[in-house]
Amino acid sequence: MGTTFHGPSPWPHITRAIRTRGPRHAAIAYLGQDAPNLLPLRAGDVLVVNASRAAVRAHATSPAALAHYVASGVRVLSSPNLHTGVIATGRWAVIGSAGASHSSTISDEAVVITDDPEVVSAVRTFINGIDEITEVDQLFLDNATAIWQIGRAVPLPGIGGRNRAEPDFLPTPVTRMFLWHITHYQPGAAEQHERAAHTSRRSTSAGPAAKYQLEWFRIDTPAGRGRGRLQRGVLLQVTADNEWLYPPAVVDSDPIAIPPTRTAVAHHLRTRIDLEPIAVTDAEVLLADLGHPGPRLRTDHRIVSASLRAALLRLWNL
Repeated sequence: MGTTFHGPSPWPHITRAIRTRGPRHAAIAYLGQDAPNLLPLRAGDVLVVNASRAAVRAHATSPAALAHYVASGVRVLSSPNLHTGVIATGRWAVIGSAGASHSSTISDEAVVITDDPEVVSAVRTFINGIDEITEVDQLFLDNATAIWQIGRAVPLPGIGGRNRAEPDFLPTPVTRMFLWHITHYQPGAAEQHERAAHTSRRSTSAGPAAKYQLEWFRIDTPAGRGRGRLQRGVLLQVTADNEWLYPPAVVDSDPIAIPPTRTAVAHHLRTRIDLEPIAVTDAEVLLADLGHPGPRLRTDHRIVSASLRAALLRLWNL
């Protein structure tokens, strides 16, 4: 085949080119609800998309399309800075800017398709090197669906210029920080099965390494404390025995009621998977060295002191 140029309607050529054996790696910024018809991926493939809060709320990336791929066994990842469209198969590379959506099929788009092995290898290397990666699992899908429902279809500006979208893990500045003890509970059979399914899907090393993931944080709120006490911001978790202090996580949702309980709520947390917990005793010594002797690390509370917030982040070099 060599190298060919396709435009202004390249999607039939793209779809035909990727119908090959072996794993496919794709980085397609935006997905419409009809993306699975344009981009037929299967178990073992890797798909990187821009499923950031801004993209989902603007209806540029569809949670329904993401859910289809995840259910099909595709490893789906999200990067907020992605703004391209490239695919690598065992033989072909597709290079362009077309999104996998109906709007792309009626727009003037163009791609280059080539079997040059150096280009195919370069595209795969590019995809595997994409950063700011969050694993898309069922919790991510639930969160994206909620964001989609409160958003609306609007033009989404191109990503570029001086600033990259959501470049940092933590908000800048960190004005809200909470310390809360972990509530241990026994998950039901359905939840255990779902966790096992997610773990098996994430066991592959194909594609870029995930840096973030979404997790549940449950609070069995005692009567009178109010569900609004934990708010969007940064959360530090402490084990119930006051032994371990977990690294900062971002509270990424409002409280979600947990039926059939009357008081328990849950939040979605965005976590860094490369950070390790610190012993509470070690953290207290380090904080004292930073000028904070006797910090309250053994009670649930909002951390009001800006200097203490900064010192806590320094424990993980954040």
